[in-house]
Amino acid sequence: MKNTDILVKLLRADIENKAILEVACGAADFSVSASAYSDSVYCIDLDARRLNSSLKEKLHFQIMDASKMDYADDTFDTIILYNAFFHIQSQWIEIERECRRVLKAGGVIYVVGTWKLDVNIIIDIFGGEAKWQDQFLIAAIRK
Repeated sequence: MKNTDILVKLLRADIENKAILEVACGAADFSVSASAYSDSVYCIDLDARRLNSSLKEKLHFQIMDASKMDYADDTFDTIILYNAFFHIQSQWIEIERECRRVLKAGGVIYVVGTWKLDVNIIIDIFGGEAKWQDQFLIAAIRK
């Protein structure tokens, strides 16, 4: 079982039958795994070259700056940043503001890390709010 499949099972209550956004998706591995349960998954990144070529029909990929998203307010039930925090840390304040804007009331933003680079920064930013679940350090921001 892939790490992203394990993570999806951990977060299933916030993924199943929901509209999901993966920010800084890279190869979109998490999005592919989440698409088995969600209504729709939107993936954004600045670089299309890393995008997984096996994207499924429920997935919608766009090249987009996460600090200036084109989505309407209150669009997504759940937003995830998976192993991407190192790449976006310098823009985190702007990205968090945008994520909160496009997140529906009662929704959640998950910042997840497994890589040392991400984990250390997540601990620095979120401190004790970030919790280990299996091999994932997860910070949850609820709206």
